[in-house]
Amino acid sequence: MKTTLFPNWTLDDTDDTGAISEYFHNEKMPFTQETMIKCLKMKRNKYEIYWAVLALRMLGTQKAIQYLKEVSTYKNLDVQGASVLTIAYLADGSENEYLASLLLNKDFKAKWYAVVAFNHKPDGKAVPYAAEYGVKTIKSSKNKPEAGSLIVEYLARFASENEFAKKIFARINKDFENLSPKEQKVFTVNFPHIFRN
Repeated sequence: MKTTLFPNWTLDDTDDTGAISEYFHNEKMPFTQETMIKCLKMKRNKYEIYWAVLALRMLGTQKAIQYLKEVSTYKNLDVQGASVLTIAYLADGSENEYLASLLLNKDFKAKWYAVVAFNHKPDGKAVPYAAEYGVKTIKSSKNKPEAGSLIVEYLARFASENEFAKKIFARINKDFENLSPKEQKVFTVNFPHIFRN
């Protein structure tokens, strides 16, 4: 992910402990993409789905994306979050529009993860959804969702002239002092044409 607010985050983490592969070994299931896809299709329980999603981040290909999408609105938040991060990792930016559309999906609760996901390899495809979600949820610099600052940074980078984005920027500038010092610095240094010093 290439955001300034969280520059060290990565979706490339591996299973150093072996816990993921051990789960499937204990279940006497081959540790393959095909097995993980089968687990996603069967939806036996949230734990197996979760482990399969994490395994696909290690051994999956773009073939797995359609099955990950099917569990991205599963009722468990861990499954939702892990599935969108795995989609982002496997898709390498090609699913940003889908990931952003989840912001407007009432069945998808892990909004922060969707924002992190489309920021993994960011482009302008998420703008319509990020702007619509942002204008509905970012009321001020103090009253914003957990992913609010990432949305503001994304919109400043890709859609500074978008009408919804301009409304959001005005709300943030109105009480700019309520942002954390780190957010203030990131916004004023990287986007001085939008945010006041």
